[in-house]
Amino acid sequence: MTHSICYVSSATDNLNENEMDLLFNTVLHKNKGLNITGILLYYYGNFLQVLEGDEEALKSLFETIKKDKRHQNLITIYDKKNDHSIFDEYKTGFSIIKTENDLKNLKAYLKLSEDKEPLSTSVLGLLKPFLI
Repeated sequence: MTHSICYVSSATDNLNENEMDLLFNTVLHKNKGLNITGILLYYYGNFLQVLEGDEEALKSLFETIKKDKRHQNLITIYDKKNDHSIFDEYKTGFSIIKTENDLKNLKAYLKLSEDKEPLSTSVLGLLKPFLI
């Protein structure tokens, strides 16, 4: 059994490309080190993140995320236990969604995993505003 947290938030300022790269690299390094899978999407000043892993590690990380001054208006979409991880087999386990092609690949992956993991349908629904 795994735990999942999904949230959306708004950036406090428009982050430039260097700031985004630094944020993305930090997130990738930290989440891989904690054995956390999921995705992070930044689109027109808004973040969408899905985190999966050990409940205690996620809760601790999420408390840190909530205090991060680079975003505000954080809304938790879900915080729950799941039978299976959605993103365990996706790319490197944790992915940064930066391009239209990344979004298309993510959509295709989630569509394929809908049958074995119903939460994929929920994540797909959350991504619809971002999918072109």
